[in-house]
Amino acid sequence: MKEVWKSRMSRWPSKDEDLHKRLHLKHEPVRYEPITVTDALHALNLYLKTIIELGTYSYLSGEETVARHIIELENTIDNTAYQLLIHASLTVGHNISKAMGSLPLYIYVLGVDKITDAFKDLAFLTLMGYRPSNELYRYYVFLSDVIRAKVPGNKLAGKTMGWIQEEYAVEPIAILRKSAWILIPDENEVVRPGDVVYFSGVKENVNDLLKSIGLEEITGMEPPPGIETIMGHIDSMIDIINLLNDLAHYQLKAQDPEMIEEVMEIEIFFDKLRLKVSEMIMDSNNLDSKDKFSLLTLVTRLEDVTDAFAYALTLPAKDEYKEVLSRMVEGSGEKVRLFYVASKVNIAKLADELEELGATVLAVKKQGDWIAITPYNIGKLVAEPGDALLIMYPIVLEEDLMDFMKRYSTESEEVGGEEEEEE
Repeated sequence: MKEVWKSRMSRWPSKDEDLHKRLHLKHEPVRYEPITVTDALHALNLYLKTIIELGTYSYLSGEETVARHIIELENTIDNTAYQLLIHASLTVGHNISKAMGSLPLYIYVLGVDKITDAFKDLAFLTLMGYRPSNELYRYYVFLSDVIRAKVPGNKLAGKTMGWIQEEYAVEPIAILRKSAWILIPDENEVVRPGDVVYFSGVKENVNDLLKSIGLEEITGMEPPPGIETIMGHIDSMIDIINLLNDLAHYQLKAQDPEMIEEVMEIEIFFDKLRLKVSEMIMDSNNLDSKDKFSLLTLVTRLEDVTDAFAYALTLPAKDEYKEVLSRMVEGSGEKVRLFYVASKVNIAKLADELEELGATVLAVKKQGDWIAITPYNIGKLVAEPGDALLIMYPIVLEEDLMDFMKRYSTESEEVGGEEEEEE
């Protein structure tokens, strides 16, 4: 019996003690940086977008270079997050009211730490070999509207990020330049020979880019029965996490209790979806034990991330402390409102029309299921009567938006509030 157990365990990678220590040790002391709270929050929003994008990509594809960066990125995220705590501490002093007013910032930083830990764990498992099989990644590529690509800098040397975006309609995620990473590079950033550039975009657009520079297109493989639904749900989970990241950034400024109900509904939907997917993974006859383990780990870590976002989103400051927080966080003058659809709506067409009002469709709720709107799925989505649209818009144009939405909706529900301007 002992020999059989050894034989079964031999299929799994051995533990790397040094890598495990790197995963948990804090390598660099925090130093004060003279940046504003607004700049720190904006940076954290971009860092979290990057870690969600690259973290899921590296785990599914087995991209070890990216996985190592996810672990290293913790120091950058920690340092930025701690700047918020330093600023909050300086503002608070010995004032109890100010301390209570700054509490949401502390909760947000704790949530950021939990999110980082979840993706660090996935990165560690990637490096240890406990990731999904190559076949599963090819199934994911086949099903997903969006794919990621790694491009050598010599193929695009001299081109700016802005030119590449405009020419191929792809989004740059990061540039690896020697041993340094540039996250969400600016449109004026010029690609250098020796760079490695990571892009995200609609499958057709990414492949057009690869084909034009002489690289092999990324193609998937049609999955067997049952796997299609599993991988499709995982794709939706990733979209929802990106939505919650944007809502968390917004809620820190808005601090509106009415937002909590919608966030909790999204989080409950996600939890139910995770349980459903987990059951499908366990019952699948087309997955071996290692793939079952890797997918169950992925959906569990993704749920950890949604729990962290929900935790950060559902503790707004009390009314008497909002002014304190508004002095530390720049007001964006935005609201979020839920509109109930009265007639059939093409989401892509609606989004184009809303753009003139500075408004954005964040998500659609169809028969209780939440679908986060992305540039990659928007062309396929249609809202039917009874569905709901979550829309963010400038407060100054609220009257214009309400008039405009009368053609599509007969009922709306406010889930975001006016913010006080930073003094």
